[in-house]
Amino acid sequence: MASDPIAEFPVDDTRRVAVMQWAVDESAVVGGTVHLQVGTVAGGGWYVRHRGFGLREFGDRHAAWRAVRGLMGHHDGQWKQIDIDHAPFSAVCRPDGSRVLYATHEDSLYACWGRERERIWGGFLRAINEGTTLRRTETHALLDGAIELVRYRDPYHGRDRYAASTARESGVDWLVVDHADQAMADADYEESVRDNADEDLPYRSSDVPDAPVSRRSKPPAGLHVLDDGVILAADDLDEYNSLYGLPYRSRWPVSTDPAPVPPGAVGPMTAEPRDWGPTSTDVREVTPAAWRNEDWPSSVNALALAVLPDGRQLLAAGHDDGATLWNVRTGRRVVDVSGHSEWVLSVGTAVLSDGTSVLATGGKDGLARAWSTRDGSPLVEIEAHRRPVNALFWALPQGRVPLLVTGGDDATIRVWNVENRALLTELTVGEPGVNLVWSTAGALLADGHLCVVAGVDPLGVAPAQVWDATTGRRLHELTMGHDGFGQHRPAVAVATLADRSFRVAAVAGAEVRVWDGHTGREIRTLTMPEPGIGDVALAVLPDLRVVVAATVGRHTRAWEVESGALLAGLDHGDTRPNPAVDLAVAPDGRLLLAVGGATVPPRVVQLDVRW
Repeated sequence: MASDPIAEFPVDDTRRVAVMQWAVDESAVVGGTVHLQVGTVAGGGWYVRHRGFGLREFGDRHAAWRAVRGLMGHHDGQWKQIDIDHAPFSAVCRPDGSRVLYATHEDSLYACWGRERERIWGGFLRAINEGTTLRRTETHALLDGAIELVRYRDPYHGRDRYAASTARESGVDWLVVDHADQAMADADYEESVRDNADEDLPYRSSDVPDAPVSRRSKPPAGLHVLDDGVILAADDLDEYNSLYGLPYRSRWPVSTDPAPVPPGAVGPMTAEPRDWGPTSTDVREVTPAAWRNEDWPSSVNALALAVLPDGRQLLAAGHDDGATLWNVRTGRRVVDVSGHSEWVLSVGTAVLSDGTSVLATGGKDGLARAWSTRDGSPLVEIEAHRRPVNALFWALPQGRVPLLVTGGDDATIRVWNVENRALLTELTVGEPGVNLVWSTAGALLADGHLCVVAGVDPLGVAPAQVWDATTGRRLHELTMGHDGFGQHRPAVAVATLADRSFRVAAVAGAEVRVWDGHTGREIRTLTMPEPGIGDVALAVLPDLRVVVAATVGRHTRAWEVESGALLAGLDHGDTRPNPAVDLAVAPDGRLLLAVGGATVPPRVVQLDVRW
């Protein structure tokens, strides 16, 4: 009988007369009681009815009793004889032909399938997941659930049926009832939507006309929802952080800076590449003289250049087991941080909404750490990847605490909430152990989505990949020429423009390419003097012109993208083992370029571009 798990049967069939009935309590497993009934059939024969496996008729008593013993063997509990009662059978296989397939808090067929329950339910679940969603209601973001109507093919009978699935709160409650008739299923779906409606927690979307809907889906006043789903009274947030050894919320202010343009759709570039460029560029070395007397570490593995609101220019250099933050104008050390068990491979800086700045470091030990740039105190430590954290950057979405994005040797990019160490998004960009994320960059687009670009070891995958990390969707796979493959690992950069467009750049070998991030259309291909491992950076000037800088080996070049004009070319006199480059725009519109990666001090030059 177990081969056809839920045969349909009538409960009030006068042809059958019940003789005996048993029950076994399985509440310790799934919270249900299973019933088994045996009786005679008018005109001769016997029947056996099981609450989960349905009803069968047999020609003689001995066959019926063998079936009874076999069905009892599907359950581990102790069977007890009870009075005849048809009602339990109709609770899960209803007289109207509907069936309660699964329920978290009430009787269901799942609770009656004994040791077969996972196998049988797995067949139904696969069929429902492969079915067609006809109607859908999304519950409040606080609940993160859905109510759906799905047409699917019954895996045991082969007929189309209609499943009304109600999961008001994800991971807490779930009810799946299926019907043979679509009209009945529609009525069941709409009844479920109305029964679960809540004015305080309105649906995010619904196709039932009178259902309360609010797309903003804000939590009720006085509640705070962390990104890992934890719900707290707003007044308890600091206590929660203290209990779990997290920094207080005051250290991670919500980003409230207004966007440069009102939120809207992301757009393509507004101008075609042009043949005219700047009239001249003044290139002035501004590397602090004091750095020549510094005892620099064996190798600078990463650089990050930042210009603060007060005009200070800071350069973060990652090396050995820590990083150093420098004041570019004075050449003085601002702060030293140390705490990784192996080399620091990546650094990133950010200016928070309260004017304070933070430093992030990613290590070969798989850790990502954040530090105060005021006194070097540690703010948070995240076990970001099981393998080295080759790249990271900060993202500051409006109305939220800062996000830290990391990329590692495990072919993943991960987005973290630094307030509670919650993993918000994981993007798999290749095969773990085969494709390494060498570089990652990102920006918040005009529509509020987080764009992430990955530079990946291009064995069988595109070397530059553009992702919408908010939806988890890959937008573009960007390829490069012959020199972009083989031993030359790709590096990437991204920048947004005030016209709601954005640019993506990559360097691999001797090739530098820039694309329109919205369409994936190539804008420029540029060439370095020699191939090798390199790094790339983008910056946007106040007049929307975009500058790309790349460093490979002993050479660093900077171009204006739209015209392709070379703005600066630097020869460092030595080949840098871990080349790093970054760009920043000063408040007066001048461009700062920093390059490093050797045992000598980093270089900083100022570009004054005239048009």
